[in-house]
Amino acid sequence: MIGARSGKPISLGITAGLLACLIMGGVAGSIRAAEFEEIIVKFEVPKLINKDIVAQFDGANIYIPVIEIFGLLEINLDANFEKGRIEGEFLRSDNKLEINISDRKIRCFGKMTDLENSDFYLGDREIFLKIDLFQKIFNLMMYFNFSELKVYLPLDREFPAYLRMKRRAAHDKLKEERLLSRDIYEIPYKRETLKGGVADWSLTVSPIKNAGQYFSLGLGGMVFGGDIEVNGSVNSISGFDPGQLLYRWHYFIDNSRYFTQLELGEINSSGSLNRNLKGVLLTNRPQIQRKYFQTINVSGNAGEGWEVELYVNNRLTDYAYTDQKGDYHFLTDVYYGSSRVLLKMYGPDGEVRTEEQYIRVPFNLIPKGSLEYEVAGGSMTTRNGDKNYAQANTYYGLFTSLTMGVNADVPLNPEEGEEMIMAGDLTYQLLGNLLLNGSFSPDNKTEYSLNYSNPELVNINFGYIDYSENDFWNALNQKNNISLSISSPLKVRKSYLGLRYRLSIDNYDTYKITNMNYGLKLPLYKMHLNYLGNYKISKYMTRSEKDLNSQLFFSTAFVKWLRPQFKIDYSHTANQITKYGIYFQKRVFKTGQLALSYEHNALTGNGMVMISFNIFNGFANLTSRANITPTQTIVTQSQRGSVRFDQETGSFRFDRRNGVGQGTAVVWPFLDENYNGLHDIGEPFLTELKASIGGARAVRGGKENIYYYDGLKPYDDYVVKIDQYSLDNPMLRPAHENFRVTINPNTVTSINVPIVTAGEITGKVERVVQGETVGVGGIRIMVINEVTGKEDNITTFNDGEYFHLGLVPGMYKAFIDPDQLTKYGYVSDPPSLSFQIKTIEGGDSVDNLNFIIRPEN
Repeated sequence: MIGARSGKPISLGITAGLLACLIMGGVAGSIRAAEFEEIIVKFEVPKLINKDIVAQFDGANIYIPVIEIFGLLEINLDANFEKGRIEGEFLRSDNKLEINISDRKIRCFGKMTDLENSDFYLGDREIFLKIDLFQKIFNLMMYFNFSELKVYLPLDREFPAYLRMKRRAAHDKLKEERLLSRDIYEIPYKRETLKGGVADWSLTVSPIKNAGQYFSLGLGGMVFGGDIEVNGSVNSISGFDPGQLLYRWHYFIDNSRYFTQLELGEINSSGSLNRNLKGVLLTNRPQIQRKYFQTINVSGNAGEGWEVELYVNNRLTDYAYTDQKGDYHFLTDVYYGSSRVLLKMYGPDGEVRTEEQYIRVPFNLIPKGSLEYEVAGGSMTTRNGDKNYAQANTYYGLFTSLTMGVNADVPLNPEEGEEMIMAGDLTYQLLGNLLLNGSFSPDNKTEYSLNYSNPELVNINFGYIDYSENDFWNALNQKNNISLSISSPLKVRKSYLGLRYRLSIDNYDTYKITNMNYGLKLPLYKMHLNYLGNYKISKYMTRSEKDLNSQLFFSTAFVKWLRPQFKIDYSHTANQITKYGIYFQKRVFKTGQLALSYEHNALTGNGMVMISFNIFNGFANLTSRANITPTQTIVTQSQRGSVRFDQETGSFRFDRRNGVGQGTAVVWPFLDENYNGLHDIGEPFLTELKASIGGARAVRGGKENIYYYDGLKPYDDYVVKIDQYSLDNPMLRPAHENFRVTINPNTVTSINVPIVTAGEITGKVERVVQGETVGVGGIRIMVINEVTGKEDNITTFNDGEYFHLGLVPGMYKAFIDPDQLTKYGYVSDPPSLSFQIKTIEGGDSVDNLNFIIRPEN
């Protein structure tokens, strides 16, 4: 045996107290240099490892096993004791670890360390290093507690074992979400004939010099199965103008291929020839902007034994293990917009690789084989009075990456020379990040645009429009327009340097205007710098004008409670500062904000002080402003908010945010004593139950102090996730884990959640040993609701028994986890058990759900 010292390792089995006495009493010096004690110590890494290991003690120093410790941390090493070498990768793939036992050298982090005879001990298929060398060589700060015989290593979140533990937790959470998503109860959509509503209001007054008061009001509700909005305003100077009263009634039909929406009143047609009209619009476009586009296959080869995780927009959506060939396959949904698809791969030897791609689906692409149309007609006010027009637009998804459309605009009472206009549109996704748009309208204009988008590198937009002579569509006689914009989020260490540039050239018959805008955003230490530049060239028949300006804006966070901001405007044409200012903002109390600023105009020599005080609460948003100059003082006060009427309770709810066009939901949990799913007279409400609706604000209110959920999109489907653990009584469970509901705008949508008394089950898992049955612990029992698909997992106790409380009435099937049976080579008798939880007062109980497992023959 090769070792730092001669002699065989022996185990004296000394106690911790004797070991401490040997060390503190100085007896360690009497132990022969060649003798090592084999002792058992506790190895602890917080939140990760707590395990007994074998260490070596020479009477003065503790020696820790390298291969075993690295194995617990899942840092894999290839040990070849015949050749005297141990090799591997330490924490990073570019950090090679080499231990040359023969030459007594260790290389790690690119540094070579020579070992002295007293630095290590070589055992049977293991090398032990003095504890302080773990920090010197591997940057692992270990502490040894003599009294407790414990080795302590602080947690490093880059340890492979910790990363694997986090992955397992994320995988378990994903499994739980999938199981919960199986139990979704569909609430039938209710179309309201007459229900309302909500009102948005705003009031602005100027108390100085009788400048006037302005009031606006927006109303929303449900009428004849559709939603209606009405907006108007009045002021103390000119009064009420009926011509400014705007209204729109909208009717929506879901799951219809030929007709989905009807609008009356203020309408806005789409397409390249769109107009704002007062009239009627009919379309089969989806009410909710499409989210899903298509399902794609993500596959590749990582190598045998690899674990692969799939992230879409930074959210774990699936995981898999490679097959014997090293291949992996995922099916994932692609949505409109830009999706970041990231693959994280973990190898069997601790390797980590990542691959990512951006999948971009423009919103103006429609699915292959889909046809959308829109027809509209109405009047609009022009320079020559009110005119009537009819419009029609049709788009068809020819391929997944190609959408084509035809648009028509027809004047119904044309003036002399005014004719029908047609246009053809095309959207083509040439490559994944390259999009081409084109539009051709005879005797009107021809338009081309190109967009390249890589969110982490650059975004480029280029457009060209060639205008025809047309007195109705080109009243300014513009010849063409060229535009170019470039933006790039350059990464500088951990920060991003935002660069942007925009060029616009407009050519007219008698003049030409060129505009260039450019800027950058630079985050510095506790500072943010923003620069904007503008260069404008105007060329006329007899003269040319140039103007070059810069604006520098920066803020600082050196003082936490006060963050001043500074702005400087500089004219390069006049070669002087034209304006500068300083701005302060401070939160006051919990619901207020005070803003104070000063601006000085160097061209006029005047300064202006601006004071703004804002208070917001659940009722309204109140703002007071004062602009003070040497010649005048202007003071304005404004208030705005909304009020919503809940017809179910007859109560009003106030909010500082606008509410017209948005939906609100209220969750009514009730004790379903007769198990009919309906709220009957006398059944109490359980107001302590909580729920979550994606993107909604949860606020308690109403006479019952129930939870309301505001800010929901109209006619969109939402999944209401019930928090069953928010109920005080563990015997009570919601009849379903999730509810899917369609939200009406301008009203309060009630969601009844029946709560039932749950049942319990008991049983036992045993195996036959020498003719006798013995309980088996750690066996997973899977219980599935045969109607909803909800799954519960139960683990048997050490004696094989199990107990579970919380099953709502229904039919169930129980069986042992098939993966666990396969792993240990057992079969279950019986394979499964079916049972029923009945609707019994106080909850049902089903006993003797027993299984026997036997070795598979």
